[in-house]
Amino acid sequence: MMWWIKVRRCHVVLPASLLSFLALTAIVQDTSVTLPSIIGNTRVALSLFVPIPLLSGLMLCLESRLPAPESSSARAVQLMDAALVVACLGSTFILSVAEGLLLDMPLALATARNACFLAGLMLLGRVVMGQSAVMLPVAWIVLVTFVGFRGQGDPYPWALVPEPGNAVLAAVGAAFVLFIGILANLRSSRKPS
Repeated sequence: MMWWIKVRRCHVVLPASLLSFLALTAIVQDTSVTLPSIIGNTRVALSLFVPIPLLSGLMLCLESRLPAPESSSARAVQLMDAALVVACLGSTFILSVAEGLLLDMPLALATARNACFLAGLMLLGRVVMGQSAVMLPVAWIVLVTFVGFRGQGDPYPWALVPEPGNAVLAAVGAAFVLFIGILANLRSSRKPS
């Protein structure tokens, strides 16, 4: 167990990633920026981009490995990786909700939900693309920025990330994508190489 923690570097990388996530959430709050858009909205909440450092740290931990010991290990490394994802995103969600309540930030819940959705998307891509899947959350946010809005402040339901924090359908969608992403990584035949 100790070698797995040291190899994954989760004792160093994840706390730093989580702190950057919480700091960026507090700094950004409800700031909107003008970004280019093909259709719809030109003002996008800056909080859409806040989960990216957290997800980059999570992918770094998941892709840090020792191929020989992991392929011959009697331990279920994939289960430990799934537990790492659940622990990271669970603590992100709990700390975001607490931060939102303490600092009166209504977007903190939406930002935590977005982190879960984008992590699920990244995990789904990881099965096929490996470490390159770290770019899928960025690609999703860019796609939403360009074509994810019907009009000013009216996102399409498929976009999910610009929805308000109390949108039940967005929360269910995020939980579903995260669950499928974790399952896909558990069932993946992708071996360490």
